[in-house]
Amino acid sequence: MLLIVEGGSSMSKSGLKKIGVIGVGTMGNGIAQVAAQSGFETIIMDVDASILERGVGTIARSLDRLVKAFEKSGGEKGITGEAKEEALGRLATTNNLGDLLDCDLIIEAVPEKPELKEKINRQLAELGYEKILCSNTSGISITRLGAAYGKPELFMGMHFMNPVPMQKGVEIIRGLGTSNTTYDTVVALCHDMDKIEIPAEDKAGFAINRMFVPFVNEAVRVVEEGIAGVEDVDKCTYCLGHKMGPLMTADYVGLDTMLFICEVLEEEFGSSYKPSPLLKRLVESGQLGAKTGTGFYSWENYKAAGVNPDVARYRIK
Repeated sequence: MLLIVEGGSSMSKSGLKKIGVIGVGTMGNGIAQVAAQSGFETIIMDVDASILERGVGTIARSLDRLVKAFEKSGGEKGITGEAKEEALGRLATTNNLGDLLDCDLIIEAVPEKPELKEKINRQLAELGYEKILCSNTSGISITRLGAAYGKPELFMGMHFMNPVPMQKGVEIIRGLGTSNTTYDTVVALCHDMDKIEIPAEDKAGFAINRMFVPFVNEAVRVVEEGIAGVEDVDKCTYCLGHKMGPLMTADYVGLDTMLFICEVLEEEFGSSYKPSPLLKRLVESGQLGAKTGTGFYSWENYKAAGVNPDVARYRIK
């Protein structure tokens, strides 16, 4: 099935016209929204038509909020209603990977499962895709994923920050074989999307999560040892200039993703990066943060509604 919504494409610094996005979860729909807003013909692929429908609905609601911001601010923030319709007009959806073959660049944004990402990369190569492929991975080796694609010179990491439409930074990571041409194109794409590129090396956690995940992990330990409660731990970071505390941020990102990166860091750098027991227990119980309704906080429609009672009573004696 290929569903196309009327739209067009535009010239760009990168020279790209059509962007493919694989996966329409929290990150995927944000990436697709930004691509479409930036003038690119954008096609989103996911395996389930109902998931695609929900993803497009999420994008539409996000654009609606930007239109309201535009109206409320007298045009200083947000976008016009016309710009919203133009962005939606550039979107297409499909559940067939083969429909992405005419894309100038594809961004994979599926869950942080190395085997799944490698499978997708191999499938694209087998289907005959021979252009730039990027991964939104937050911690998996770009060299490893590029090897699965079979064309490492055309493979690179583009790690967007959440929420994608609001956050300016994009961590860009070269694998061992990434070519200069691919790197230059990805940098230009960041600029096309009005993003700021953050170059990082292909080491565990890259730059952002190498710093941030241990910070979150230590914040979890402060809670589980009874030193301070969830809300007070988050308040501690406001004096550092953070707009959101580490535990609420972790809930937004997904606790399964946080645990995965902790384990990647521990494997490469040793036991000082070992994930905290509370983080592991939450993931084991299926409480993954905002996307499941409970994490360190309880959530209603992605709005925190108080501390999760299971966390409030958890202590390491």
